[in-house]
Amino acid sequence: MIEKRKLEHLNICLEKNVRSHHNYWDDVIIKHETIPSVDLEDISLEVEFLGRKLNAPIIVDAMTGGHKVAKKINENIAKACSELGIGMAVGSQRVAIEKKELEDTYSVIKNYEIPLRLGNLGAPQVTLEYGEVEIRKAIEMIDAHALELHFNYLQEAIQPEGESVVKGLKEKLKKLAGKYKLIAKETGAGISRKAGEFFKSAGFVALDVSGVSGTSFAAVEYYRGGELGETFWDWGIPSPYSLLILREIEIPLIGSGGIRNGLDVARALALGATLAGISREILPYAFKSPDAVINKLERIVKELKITIFLSGATNVKELRNASYVIRGELREWLKQ
Repeated sequence: MIEKRKLEHLNICLEKNVRSHHNYWDDVIIKHETIPSVDLEDISLEVEFLGRKLNAPIIVDAMTGGHKVAKKINENIAKACSELGIGMAVGSQRVAIEKKELEDTYSVIKNYEIPLRLGNLGAPQVTLEYGEVEIRKAIEMIDAHALELHFNYLQEAIQPEGESVVKGLKEKLKKLAGKYKLIAKETGAGISRKAGEFFKSAGFVALDVSGVSGTSFAAVEYYRGGELGETFWDWGIPSPYSLLILREIEIPLIGSGGIRNGLDVARALALGATLAGISREILPYAFKSPDAVINKLERIVKELKITIFLSGATNVKELRNASYVIRGELREWLKQ
């Protein structure tokens, strides 16, 4: 059942329009500097995240796992991330926790020297049944440096087979975050300031905002036959707005949800992210080959480097202090 649903989600994301109707990254304009500060080739993209050194502030964010097609997808991504020295997160490992024979669709990434590997389990499952045993299994399965707990309650609420129970979740999270490196991850609806403050106080080590701008899982459910998905297609907090309201909390942030290119990566970094997470833009290439993924990511890295160059910064740290203008719908959010 879960395996079939995962493959169905993947195919819908590839074949249908599941994007939010507005990409809020387009409302962030980084100001141009007429005379750059350094030669383009001397721009440094190196960053550190949770004590791990990456060659660029990019992570290929959670996508899939738990079915036959996923093994090749994850291996292609793993090879590319190892080659380029960037991070990788796997999709929800729930199905492999429950079916050991599917572990290799995730564990295949252990064969590659990826500088940052993130595991993935769902908060709904933690509420209902999962605890330390399952978290350890997920971490060990891919030799993860940290584990993302995804909060996909929008999808769960409109999914016929969804799990929408939250009673007792916060107390459980506090206990688990005290023992394991946990990252709170949204899945397209964004992280609120209130939730961000809770996650930090509970002991989470980072937040992956994944807000409105990219893939809408309400839209995915709409294509699976759920009319509620159309109603809630654009529900949530815009990705850049999430970064702006969370950066004062002083916890490492991954800017994700609608990241399409190196310019969007730069926008996320300028608004306070330590890394930018990319998923949907990589998916078609991950179906093809490691080289296809590498070529796509190299273009994104090149675009990021050019943006830093044209902003007058010399590295990622300086880009975080770059001047920018906010316009349009995102500006309206900031007025409220």
